[in-house]
Amino acid sequence: MITTHAPAVLNAAQALAVAGFDISNLSAPAARVTFDVPVIFDADGEPVAGIKIVGKNSDEYRKESHAVRAEGYKKSAKRKTAIDASTDEGADQLVHVIDDNQKRLALAVAVDWYGFTSNGAVVPFDKGLIATAFDKYPTWQERVTAALENDANFLKI
Repeated sequence: MITTHAPAVLNAAQALAVAGFDISNLSAPAARVTFDVPVIFDADGEPVAGIKIVGKNSDEYRKESHAVRAEGYKKSAKRKTAIDASTDEGADQLVHVIDDNQKRLALAVAVDWYGFTSNGAVVPFDKGLIATAFDKYPTWQERVTAALENDANFLKI
């Protein structure tokens, strides 16, 4: 006989599934939901600094995603042909375009940070510094992108 037990603690996605989805939420103004993406940890593995992001349902993501796609279509129309990824030059160009687009989307959803200081003073959020950090520490951008892909990070009950 197989029995299953409900987990003692439900994550947001599980709680929504149990509670159901209130259809009135479709017409209600969406609450801004952020998620903390830790990027620096102390010796015990506890996060000390990170980037606050919004999800794919946010205006920030939607606007940048639209701009990225529109620019891609315009460039394609001007070239009159797709990038030829079978050549070294074409493959390199395609990777560059994909990397740039991923960075743009990761930057678009970054809305704040925590734990960043200079000489002991808290540093105000600066997207330019985030872009520089993504260049120096590509894993930070990868963390943001991975968190962005997980819808449960942005579900509120």
